[in-house]
Amino acid sequence: MANVFVPDGRSIASVGIVRSLGEKGIDVTLGNERRVSAAAFSKYVKNNIVYPSPEKSPELFTSEMYNLIKKEKYDVVMPVRDSTTILFSKMKDRLSDYTKLHIPDYFTLMKGRNKAETVKAALDSGIPCPLTYFNGDGNIKKLKDTIEYPVLIRPCESSGSRGIVYVGSPEELVNEYYKIKNEFGEVMIQEYIPHTGKAYNVSALFNQYSEPRAVFAMEKIRQFPISGGPTAFAESIKGDNIKKYALKLLKDMNWVGVAEVEFIFDERDKKPKLLEINPRFWNPLSLAIHSGVDFPSLLYEMALNGDVEPVNSYQLGVKWRYYIYDVLCFIYSSNKVNRIPEFATFHNVHDAILSFRDPGPAFGSLLDGFSSLVSKERREHVFKRG
Repeated sequence: MANVFVPDGRSIASVGIVRSLGEKGIDVTLGNERRVSAAAFSKYVKNNIVYPSPEKSPELFTSEMYNLIKKEKYDVVMPVRDSTTILFSKMKDRLSDYTKLHIPDYFTLMKGRNKAETVKAALDSGIPCPLTYFNGDGNIKKLKDTIEYPVLIRPCESSGSRGIVYVGSPEELVNEYYKIKNEFGEVMIQEYIPHTGKAYNVSALFNQYSEPRAVFAMEKIRQFPISGGPTAFAESIKGDNIKKYALKLLKDMNWVGVAEVEFIFDERDKKPKLLEINPRFWNPLSLAIHSGVDFPSLLYEMALNGDVEPVNSYQLGVKWRYYIYDVLCFIYSSNKVNRIPEFATFHNVHDAILSFRDPGPAFGSLLDGFSSLVSKERREHVFKRG
């Protein structure tokens, strides 16, 4: 019987992965640093393993994962979140005798995770980006009087818009720069791009030769927080122009496996500008699956067999919602009464969690959400964003 190990049960994407693989008769073992998660309650999960936190105890996590995979010899391991993907990339060669890991090498992965390195790679590939200032420590006081405001201060390594700060004056720039740097480490300064509030994401799968084998584009209609963050509501789109840029960037970086590239459209010149790469699976993964691009199954087949036939077409206009974030979007939105029809859209909308065929994750999501409310650390993780 085919079997796959999926770490990161806490991720929304893990629900889509578990369902995709489980529906095809593949045994799924789920891993997580806590037992309760939405994915853990899926009927497709055969085993649920609790492991040390990859963020707090990376060495212990690495040791336990190596021993587990050496013992169980899963056909494929599919890490989902940043921290586990990074640690597995370091173990990739050591684990090659026991399982398949179709992810980038550590150097390439970190180039995609570090936003400054991503921008530099994009500029080398001719991809339009916001005007960006790197390594501001030595000249931040000089820079503050020469740049055009407003600007954004962005940590080079963070997720979910955490640490991104909008500043509109030289004094604010200096104060916020060092505050964000002290909390997040290396930062960069970018021009603020006037945009509609929506973002546009391209997801792709590359084989071992950095050739694209699947591509999908979506419009990120609502996000939480409203100013910019994880997807709350999205729709599949054609997106040929942003696909072209995303595929070129990833190919030039010698990418292997999955990644998501995010853009916004500049209202001044109507051109897409690169925001970042998510060098892993992405939260609205099930939108691509429902639209006809089954990334988990394709990745599984590619890991085992070396390659797959390209998948470039899919259904347009398919909608996706993560109800928890969408409820928060409604709560924090203005003109709530006028926006009720917009939020009450259910036709052709697939939820990230809710499913009549697999109702367990909805229950698990409620339990996980309750535990988040009573935990200060987890509450801050959700609400402390840009």
